[in-house]
Amino acid sequence: MRLLKGMFCSAALITIFIPPTFVEEAAAQSPVRGNYALIYNGAGADPDSTEAIANIAGKSGLKIQYVSNLNILPTLLDNARVFILGGTDDDVQPLLEAFTPTARQALKTYLQNGGRYLGVCGGAFLASAGWHDEGDFFPALGLTPAESDAYDEDFAPKIYPITWLGETRRMYYQAGPEFTLLPDAEFTQIIASYDNGQPAALVNSYGHGKVAVSGPHPEAPSSWKNEVFNGHTMQDNTHLAEALLQALLSDQPVSVDQR
Repeated sequence: MRLLKGMFCSAALITIFIPPTFVEEAAAQSPVRGNYALIYNGAGADPDSTEAIANIAGKSGLKIQYVSNLNILPTLLDNARVFILGGTDDDVQPLLEAFTPTARQALKTYLQNGGRYLGVCGGAFLASAGWHDEGDFFPALGLTPAESDAYDEDFAPKIYPITWLGETRRMYYQAGPEFTLLPDAEFTQIIASYDNGQPAALVNSYGHGKVAVSGPHPEAPSSWKNEVFNGHTMQDNTHLAEALLQALLSDQPVSVDQR
């Protein structure tokens, strides 16, 4: 995922495939009712991260529905358990701009009414309050009460130590965000941190709904290590991605500010 600074956030090649229940605009005519994850797979979405996160959602018992056109997002959200936006493979600004005022309001209303959002890497950048670049501030979707910045702007994928719920894990990373909580952030739990102490993953309340974001890729399958410098040190962290999604979907309220 590339910001104005030249960041990139994508994933290694993988072979996992989860067949969608419906694909792209066809979903607007025949939406799946009930227990499904709505996953963005349109322009700017990294296909490997999209498939990996779909695999996690499938293991969590969710049906999968993809949406590639954000103009129809408002017609699909009401019946979704969670809206997921994973890693991105190109300049993030066009994807941010693809969220029209109508799509943004629909997403915020969905969350206010009890919906869920999961953003990984590029999807985490987009969910943030925004980021600073060369003295200017660029607002994002504002779903999580934190500003974002790259932990490492080098877009080459690496394996980094991530402290996840108190345990150090070797995790796939590619120019994902670190977070700085806003002063008025409430009901926000820090799930993971980088070795510099900055938050790497958060869960926060949004109205009656919840939002989870992660800069690194806990959903990364073991095959990704083959494409990464120091990939042999990568651990399987997919169980953490599953647990994060389950916590997001649960009715358990978010813990108070854990700073």
